[in-house]
Amino acid sequence: MPIYEYQCNACDHRFSKLFRAVTSSSEGLKPPCPQCQSVDTMRLISSFAVHGAAHGDAAEAAADNAALAKRSAVTPRGQIDRWRGAMEGDRGAKKGAG
Repeated sequence: MPIYEYQCNACDHRFSKLFRAVTSSSEGLKPPCPQCQSVDTMRLISSFAVHGAAHGDAAEAAADNAALAKRSAVTPRGQIDRWRGAMEGDRGAKKGAG
């Protein structure tokens, strides 16, 4: 069951889609964006993990990891902060009501 990464061309949202069979993913069906429901999506080339001892320059590996982390950041910090504030506000309202 492959998991593919997609990006919406309308809103730039990145998301993953699990296909129950390899044939359904190869039929060219593009999943709609879960954020804006647009069907104008494109499949991305996914990164993969390599397990085991690293062979090579540690500085080069750190730079690659930093670049990958920057590219794969899906949620902007401002959105996380707004969500956290809303959650803290909900907890405060529940404490005051109880």
